[in-house]
Amino acid sequence: MPRLSKRLSAAGLLCAVFWSASVWAADFTESWYMSRGRANMEIGNYKAAIEAFEKVVEKNPDNREAMRSLGLAYEKQGLRDKAIEQFDRYLEKWEDDPEIAFKQAQALEWSRYAYREKDMMKYYRMGLKRKDDPRMRLKYAAHLAKRKETSREAIAQYEKVLVKEPRNVEAHRGLAKAYAWLGDNDKALYYTNLARDYSRREPGDMTVLRREMMKGREPTVEGIMGVLAQPERPFELYGLRLGSRGKMDLTPFTTSTLEVGAEHFWDSSENRSGGYLSLGNQLRFNPTIRLDTLLEYHGVTRGDGLAYKFEFTHEATAFTIRPGVKREFRYDSFAALVGSRKTGPLLGLARSTLFYSDLTFETGQARVDVTPFVGWVSAENLDNNAQVGLDMKITVPFWQDDRWDVYAEYLFYLTHYTEDQSGFRPSVIEPLPGGYFSPSVFVNQIPRFAATYVAENKGELYMAAGPAVQYIDEATKSPVFRVGGDAHASYTMKLPQRFLFKVLADFTQIATVYIRFQMNALLVYTF
Repeated sequence: MPRLSKRLSAAGLLCAVFWSASVWAADFTESWYMSRGRANMEIGNYKAAIEAFEKVVEKNPDNREAMRSLGLAYEKQGLRDKAIEQFDRYLEKWEDDPEIAFKQAQALEWSRYAYREKDMMKYYRMGLKRKDDPRMRLKYAAHLAKRKETSREAIAQYEKVLVKEPRNVEAHRGLAKAYAWLGDNDKALYYTNLARDYSRREPGDMTVLRREMMKGREPTVEGIMGVLAQPERPFELYGLRLGSRGKMDLTPFTTSTLEVGAEHFWDSSENRSGGYLSLGNQLRFNPTIRLDTLLEYHGVTRGDGLAYKFEFTHEATAFTIRPGVKREFRYDSFAALVGSRKTGPLLGLARSTLFYSDLTFETGQARVDVTPFVGWVSAENLDNNAQVGLDMKITVPFWQDDRWDVYAEYLFYLTHYTEDQSGFRPSVIEPLPGGYFSPSVFVNQIPRFAATYVAENKGELYMAAGPAVQYIDEATKSPVFRVGGDAHASYTMKLPQRFLFKVLADFTQIATVYIRFQMNALLVYTF
């Protein structure tokens, strides 16, 4: 037994010696081939390097250096397909090598590998995960920007580039194009301007993009003339206005207007003249959210010449909502608009202050606009008169061809006043202050047709007209139904040298109370 044990021990020792020798030989062979491969890479003998690294990879596929170096040797030798295949295998095992990931992504940009676009994008993401390389991020973003569905992801990549390089022209150009594709013209123009500012010259594609983004928002100057005629007493009022208005974008996100002029109003016994100033601004937060403001001052009134409007707009997919507040003049009579001193004390000066929310949506083929409102009317020597109501408009397409669009419309107006402050009803203390039409209940329904005709490269004609069926409930009279009317027309004509001429005409009949004619003419020059 001792002799057998000694023999077994000797055999085990001999096996261990042989195993160690074979492992040492394998390690020596792998190390030798690695050294040979490195040396041949240094002297540019890539064919020999490939043979060496292939031997190592064949014996040990987990040798990271050999796997990587073999792909580089294939690439240097011009064996692009083999290099790509080798880097695929390498990156499948080791994803933490941004240099090879970026190299592989750029190699797959070659047109013959178009079918591997998803792999190319995967390798760009792989490399950027380990290394924030602005140059590679720009390439990745450019590929994302080629498709509308990935434009927002492209925007995120361009913005990351700008965090590190705020004056990177390519990033600004990419953002301009991506936002233009998404319909955000404001941001597209903003980044187009930055790309131009940060580069010595503006590339042709940016010039074209700028022109596209500026269509419809070029600076303009307008000459304005307006005429108002409301002959029925006691709601008599005539007016004439002459002014000039300018419009321009102060930034890509704001559009401002300034209007100045003079106006004259009169009735059969009084008249007043004065100047006016109007300032407007639209601030666009994004394509679906904006804020409009308007401030006006009119010197023609005998006091209280301030009007304003603040409106917030949100355009959702299924609806648009516009809540706001406005203070506006009442054009019901000379007394209501300008103020009157016929009997000594100041009468009239009626001003409506309304809080409202306009909601627009579509149901089937019909477009519906609904505007509930609440507020009050203030006038000299009178308590505020509460006002509440609802306006509604339903529009349904009726007929259409290349030049004509015809619509059927239904308009509904409902207004309730707490007190009748018209100031013209029979009374011992006639006339009462106010001078504006304010029955307890007024309902106005207008079914009408509207049509638009577009003449190619010449102009556009709009017409809308229909009867008005009105219900009036006054405190001193029995409720009655009356028939009125409503008509509107406008014509826009294109003139040479960037001029545009536009004329608008309106006719409104409020039962037997008053008839109003208005006409406005505008001559517009676009820069």
